[in-house]
Amino acid sequence: MAARKSDSMVAERELWVENRLGLHARPAMKIMKLAQQFQSQVYLEKDGVQASARDLLALLTLDCPQGSRLVVRAVGPDAAEAALAISRLFIQKFGEP
Repeated sequence: MAARKSDSMVAERELWVENRLGLHARPAMKIMKLAQQFQSQVYLEKDGVQASARDLLALLTLDCPQGSRLVVRAVGPDAAEAALAISRLFIQKFGEP
């Protein structure tokens, strides 16, 4: 879902943590590195707590075991692309079995 907000686009997608070990350091690092490739600001939210996708420690404090539901929210000129790229990481289980 994308909506115009001032001069920035906003995109949101619902995600689930499917990999067995949840959102631990390695997947969080992949999220952080991917988020840094976009102009948009990217956030993950779980249970009302929001963390910048560019902040490794903030991502880890979300405490996301397998089965957790999150929302990725991107705000900026390439918001749709950023949200899609992050959601693909989750779908691919961060490359883990």
